[in-house]
Amino acid sequence: MGIVCGQLLGSTRPPAGSEEELEELATRAGQPRVAGAVGAVGAEVRRLQRARLALHRCARLCGLHFGPALLLAILGDFVEMTCSAYWLIILAQETDKRAEILVKLFALTNVLLRQLVACWVCSSAADRADRAGLLLSRLQPLLRPGPAVDVLGLPMDRLRVSAMGFCDIDLHVFTATVSAAITYLVILVQFHK
Repeated sequence: MGIVCGQLLGSTRPPAGSEEELEELATRAGQPRVAGAVGAVGAEVRRLQRARLALHRCARLCGLHFGPALLLAILGDFVEMTCSAYWLIILAQETDKRAEILVKLFALTNVLLRQLVACWVCSSAADRADRAGLLLSRLQPLLRPGPAVDVLGLPMDRLRVSAMGFCDIDLHVFTATVSAAITYLVILVQFHK
């Protein structure tokens, strides 16, 4: 999606180097005396819009086909986080278990990083898709009326990767899972005593 955004900026004539330049080009395109000096390549914008639609379709298909695996991975990470943290607390009470403490600490860090990366990738893809939609809307005034403008008018939902429809995989899932694991850990520690 980042590649699509970069190519969208380059599809203007003259090429825009940043979103601010694109905004300025779109503003200048509305002025009557310089309207001919600024434009966008309609065929390239259509191609990039098709690429964006394909990425949305891919995300939807990933949610449909890999949704059960994502859901099980999130639930498994929750259980593993809670168990690893609980055993860390149990092992910390004993003085001669330093090697086992390091192993459990490494396992807990591994689980946290694995889930953080998965959630960050999905959240980052959704943010970049939103940015591509914004860039396409800014390109609309630079195009001549025709098929390219019609393609930009297609309604699109926000890109999201779903875990079988239960939740969207994003950074909120990571914080919710960690918060739930900490809450459950506190309950376990209270009952342990």
